[in-house]
Amino acid sequence: MRLVKNIKNNPQNLLLLFALVFIVIGNSFAITTDEENEIKFIVNQQLEAFQDDDFEKAYSFASPTIKKMFSSPEVFRKMVIGGYQAVYRPQSIKMGSVEIIKGVTTLKVYLVDPNGEFVTANYLMEKQENGEWLISGCILSKAESDEI
Repeated sequence: MRLVKNIKNNPQNLLLLFALVFIVIGNSFAITTDEENEIKFIVNQQLEAFQDDDFEKAYSFASPTIKKMFSSPEVFRKMVIGGYQAVYRPQSIKMGSVEIIKGVTTLKVYLVDPNGEFVTANYLMEKQENGEWLISGCILSKAESDEI
């Protein structure tokens, strides 16, 4: 209640409050260099597991949300082989940047799929309560460029 009176009596306090809110919100979405490196490591490990047909390992990098959708490594394998050839058998891989897109931590990965098509994979990442990053989705789209 006192804060409301202070804001009414001094409009500068309202500006200060908005500035604090933006600082807090901005910092809650900031990714450190260490976190970016960890995210890239996790995605790279999953891509390597796909190359080795080690779906147990690949599945271990999936978030609980993904594991609810795909109840076992075998179900996960069928989904990947059936719809994600670009990440299952890429000819080439280039890690891009980690960005916050609509509040979701996203790693852009540039791939050349088995047919030679250039693809962008947006890996949606989810930080777990224990601080570990896991993959909560992968959205494939045709790359804007024919270079990676």
